[in-house]
Amino acid sequence: MDKSHTDFLKECEAELASLKERIAALEEKLSAYSPEPEEDAPAPEEDAVDFTTESIGVPDAPVPEEPLQEATAPAFEEPEPIEVEPEPIVPAPEPVPDDTAGMAWRKDKPGLAVKNIRSGISLYDRALFIGTLFKEDYALYDATIANLNTLASLDQAVAYIKEHFPDWDLGSNVVYNFMMALRKKLG
Repeated sequence: MDKSHTDFLKECEAELASLKERIAALEEKLSAYSPEPEEDAPAPEEDAVDFTTESIGVPDAPVPEEPLQEATAPAFEEPEPIEVEPEPIVPAPEPVPDDTAGMAWRKDKPGLAVKNIRSGISLYDRALFIGTLFKEDYALYDATIANLNTLASLDQAVAYIKEHFPDWDLGSNVVYNFMMALRKKLG
């Protein structure tokens, strides 16, 4: 056995002796507060510690004279319905006869699909669109993108643009870039 192991055992024995002394002192204090043990009760063993409610001086719980009644839950009341006005449904624009069938933005591949048109427009293109197509009106650009995001098809988007922006040249390079951004979401 090496010295560190021996030292550890000595420390453990000393700690155990200290704990036994403390337990004895606590038992003396406890006996001053607890009633004398009944004669019928077996004597506790020397090394055993008795943690019953009698040995630590805790009185027995009182026995209720009346039987316990079952708890009843409060009656469930149906909450009052909340009246919510439905949001107005913006009808999709009526399809306009398609004179854009031969446009390059209809045939070319749009790139990776996006869930929101805004994420498919680069910073450069956004500045270009606001400056030329929306005549420096950022609010108009923002509202238009929001409205176009609600549409389900490219044909609906073309009808919307023809209705709201009849002066756009659908064959110009700027509109080509704009329509390609739309196609990333609308196909």
